[in-house]
Amino acid sequence: MKLKNIFIYGAFAGSMALSSCHDLDIQPVNILTGEDIYNEGGITAYMAGLYSRLPMEDFATTTTSDFSTCEGYFGWNCITWDQVTTGETVNHNNISMATAKLMNGYWACGYQLIRNANVLIQDLPAYVGTLQGAEEWIAEAKFIRAYTYFNMVHRYGGVPIVEEPQELTDNNEDLWVARNSHEESVDFILNDLDYAIQNLGTTKVNGRANKYVAAAFKSRVALYAASIARYGQQFTHTVDGVMVCGIPESKATDYYKQAYDAALVVEEGGYSLYRNNSDKAENFRMLFLDADKSSESIFIRQYDLNNQVHSFDYIYCPPRMTTSYGSRFNVTLDWIELFDGLPLDPNTGRLKTTDDEGNYIVYDGEQALYEGAEPRLLGSIFIPGNTYKGVVYDIRSGLIDESVDPSEKIQKFVADDGETTTAWTAASPWFAEHVKTTGETVFNQTPYETSTGVQLKIQGMDGPGNGGTTNTLTGLQGIKWLDLTLSVSETNIDKMVHPWIDIRYAEVLLNRAEAAIELAQSGTGSYSGHNMLDDAMACINDIRDRAGATLLTSTAELSDQAIENRRGSGKNSFVFAPNKGLHAVRVERVKELAFEHEVYWSYRRWFTFDQQINNYRRRMLAPFLFAKGATIGENGNPDGKYIYDTRVCERASDRITFDTKYYYDQVPESQLKINPLLVQNAQF
Repeated sequence: MKLKNIFIYGAFAGSMALSSCHDLDIQPVNILTGEDIYNEGGITAYMAGLYSRLPMEDFATTTTSDFSTCEGYFGWNCITWDQVTTGETVNHNNISMATAKLMNGYWACGYQLIRNANVLIQDLPAYVGTLQGAEEWIAEAKFIRAYTYFNMVHRYGGVPIVEEPQELTDNNEDLWVARNSHEESVDFILNDLDYAIQNLGTTKVNGRANKYVAAAFKSRVALYAASIARYGQQFTHTVDGVMVCGIPESKATDYYKQAYDAALVVEEGGYSLYRNNSDKAENFRMLFLDADKSSESIFIRQYDLNNQVHSFDYIYCPPRMTTSYGSRFNVTLDWIELFDGLPLDPNTGRLKTTDDEGNYIVYDGEQALYEGAEPRLLGSIFIPGNTYKGVVYDIRSGLIDESVDPSEKIQKFVADDGETTTAWTAASPWFAEHVKTTGETVFNQTPYETSTGVQLKIQGMDGPGNGGTTNTLTGLQGIKWLDLTLSVSETNIDKMVHPWIDIRYAEVLLNRAEAAIELAQSGTGSYSGHNMLDDAMACINDIRDRAGATLLTSTAELSDQAIENRRGSGKNSFVFAPNKGLHAVRVERVKELAFEHEVYWSYRRWFTFDQQINNYRRRMLAPFLFAKGATIGENGNPDGKYIYDTRVCERASDRITFDTKYYYDQVPESQLKINPLLVQNAQF
């Protein structure tokens, strides 16, 4: 049945004033005739409204309790993000496991958007030949439908598939639809994407789908489905013969092949890794700010002051670099230790800041620890002593008094075993006697004066956790996504407009590499004219070369040799995997795509979350300056010798564990009441 009237939700440009809804299909609140829509201007505006409501996990992703306007989306207060559950970050608002907060119940808003896409998919065939580009508009609507469905499927498993706008009647039972199987839901999404790949053009328009956007997204969806089939058999859930959670294991190879094939299609689009700056650290940082003109950006969301803005920098900059809030981007030491070039203990994989007798190694200056570190790391975090927004970044946990010469051997204060939370003063009488700390606020520290009259601030202006303020709790602060061209006064609520990259070429390379390794290890050594391990190594090395990381030298590094999965058991042991080859590509993914709302979903599809984040305590890096010989440098920070303590966070030491029930989200209880055909996921 073709509807003469169609529903536009909000303004043509896509109003963010989204209202709540409860049924799979909703009663229209704005009615416009086909004549208003099915012309070039009308359809363009209508489609822009659909894109603006895509459930993209961007700067405005938040929790329903944190001022979001549509089930976890389009809010400014993004304090709670998924990275606090994965070991990527922590902040003073979220020191415990935040998984339950992340179940935003995205359902009703999704079906609103699906209905709007379904109307176009149903009506537009009648306009082929009379409305220019009608075939591509259909394909674009199918992409939007697929994108929206996937947002729900990777949360819930199988969901009700509604292919056409439901006819509204006085009988609510006519709108009830049961959940399709997980496999059926994924295949429906992939079919929509196949249609989009075949029927969309190749022109790149920021914020809109083309053939290559659809292919890149298909690589993401198919890789997800393959992982569910291969690794999720322990968590399947079947109701009345329908496997609503889980996909048959026999489907894994087919989905990996689909992921690989889709990645090859993207190759035809001329995308490449961003390499605009010879300084590899600065190059990595800038790729996120040059998103709208980068060869790496495949699908982005743009912002502007008149329609859509975000507040990411306002919330995630160090406090001295924003007008309020700040300091929610406390990167963990565990994530830092995944990078090449740092002094790591080969036995534990942890930062080695002591000699073999347990005495601290003394470093010449606040940046010396980072000498030789992988440039990608240096482009992902703030570096002590560098100037940002006119502010010199200053990180210090305390001051070793002038009676102690830097040549003196000092035993480690607190064990770095991922367990010990004893306070420094309680664990080390030497610390209590010789190390100065303060509970004063950063701007009111009583300075320590040396015998030569040098006045030194006891603790750094940016943390860790100085005086109980909101500064970083880990001694580390993320910089990815932050626009450092904004002045401090400009870093205010609802003032940010730099784009979000939803899909970039690096992810497609990682999807391709992972699919290739999985295929090779399951017996498909050659596929689509490529040797799988050779191709995987080439993809990984492309990313590592851009990052300034150590390149793989042989496909033997991608073997199926089993490895131990235990934190602290060796290099990169923070990331779990079945074997050496999969471990290599997974570590690369966690390094490259951190802070992009990606690692959380990878841990879920790999089904390693409950093992890796199990009684886990986040760890910190704590620098201490020797007062003896210290001076004030040209940048205003102290120049002198440092030691570094590594340990469980002093102020964020909660144990966190990922509960297996969260491999699938809880279907919103409100929807179960409205639609009795729905079934709840296991363990809820």
